[in-house]
Amino acid sequence: MPAVKSPLALIPLILALSGCTMSGSGMQGMIDDSVTTGSIARTPALAHPAPEQDSDNQTVRNAVSAADINAVEVHPLAWANAETGTKGEITAITEVKSGPRICRTFKTSRQRFDGIALYKGEACTFGAGQWTLTRFAESE
Repeated sequence: MPAVKSPLALIPLILALSGCTMSGSGMQGMIDDSVTTGSIARTPALAHPAPEQDSDNQTVRNAVSAADINAVEVHPLAWANAETGTKGEITAITEVKSGPRICRTFKTSRQRFDGIALYKGEACTFGAGQWTLTRFAESE
């Protein structure tokens, strides 16, 4: 390749390459504003609990429905789920009757691998006396 004798010989090359770039406000018009990123809404949490939590909920429901309310006032009622290894104590149960329906509100602890938490809940009878957990949430 022959050596460049004059810096003026580079001017056509510099001008040719400068056409490949743009600067200033001229680039603003090239941006596509019609596309919005991050606009997908989060999927709401599933209403149905995870299988292990569902199993714990059933265990608590069974303990509440079978509990002697007067005895729980004196001694907390221990419950344990052998399937998940979760355990706890029901410390308060209050029963309210409304016609044929019976509801029991309660407080319980839940001890799992990830720690201990306190919960409030409610179990009610429906139909032919079948107990259903109508509310069960971690206390604030």
